[in-house]
Formats: sequence, structure tokens, C-alpha cells
Amino acid sequence: MRILILFFFCCSTLIFSQKKKKILDVVSNIETKVTILKPIGNNSLAKDVQPFYGFGFSGNLMTPINFGIGVDYSMLFSNVIYDRKNVYGNIASPTLTIIDVFITHRDNISEEFLVEEMAGFSYYNHSSTYLDFNNEKLKNNGIGFNLGGKVIYILDPEGYQAVFLTGRLNYYSTNVYNENAEIQKYYNHSVFLSLSFGYRFNF
Repeated sequence: MRILILFFFCCSTLIFSQKKKKILDVVSNIETKVTILKPIGNNSLAKDVQPFYGFGFSGNLMTPINFGIGVDYSMLFSNVIYDRKNVYGNIASPTLTIIDVFITHRDNISEEFLVEEMAGFSYYNHSSTYLDFNNEKLKNNGIGFNLGGKVIYILDPEGYQAVFLTGRLNYYSTNVYNENAEIQKYYNHSVFLSLSFGYRFNF
């Protein structure tokens, strides 16, 4: 009887230990960053305003198979180019809020260096302050997609802290209407190139 009990105990331990090995552990991290963003192309954000500068936060979930998901929030500020104020309109202080949701893949280059590729969708909120009205803003929302890459350097032997450099391309599309198709296109679409430097904490 004791032999049978011992046999079943060993079998159950072996089965459950094998199941635990198949469970994917999810590694989380949070990030903070500073960003410079330059709209490009023949459009209002590229021609009428200066490059955007700002900050952001993000969080990622990564599995041992080196695929994960992430969310990124950025708030960026700019100014109207002086000799373009008559084109941009009676508004100033453009602000751009971007929320990126993306899938990411990681490549381990060495123990200290990692590379992550990202692709996903974006939500944009673009606002500017009216010069003639206090605290009133012109607001416009848009959607698009994002592609990017991130180089990560691990700071400590345990791998909890890291710094990173991110390059990203965003496509911006909004819903401004104008009877002139060229004018509508000028205000409706843009492509953003951004560079971010930040700090990551893994847990």
C-alpha cells in the first residue's frame, strides 16, 4: 500500500511540474521618456509649425517567446513658425497627444543589449489655442498606424534597470473637411518621425 501511495505521489508531482514548465511567464516593464517629433511631407504640421518636443510614459508585457504588447502615451508641444502664422490661422501653441498601442518583438543581441521592433495603431489629439479667446481651443482628433524600433541597454546585472533609444514612424489622418481637395489633404494627413530617449524599469 505504501508503495502505491508513493508511486501516485511521484506521478502527480511529475505531471504538475511539467505543466508548470509550459506556463508562459509574463515580464512587465514601465518607461518614461523625452521625445522630439518632426512632421514631414507637404502638410500643415510639417510646413506651418516647428518640431514638437515633449515627454511620455509607456508599459509593456513581454513573454519568454519574445513577443509582447505595449501602450505608449506622449504629450508634445510646438509653436507656429513666425512667417506661417497667416497660413496656420489665428491660433497658436499647437499640442499633440498621441496614444500608441502596438505589438512588439524582442531580439537579444547580447546580455547588455536588446533590440525591439514595434508595429501598431495610434490615436491623436491635436489642439491649438485661439489667440482672441482665453482658454478656448481648436481641437481635432485623428487615427493612424505606427512602426518603430528600440535599442535597449541593461544597466544592472539583475536586469531591472535599462536605458533605451527609440525611433518611430507614425502616420496621421484626421477629418478636416474642405471643398478644395488639395486644401483638405494639406490639413488632413501627415507623417511623423520621432526620436525618444528614456529609462525602463522591469518587474
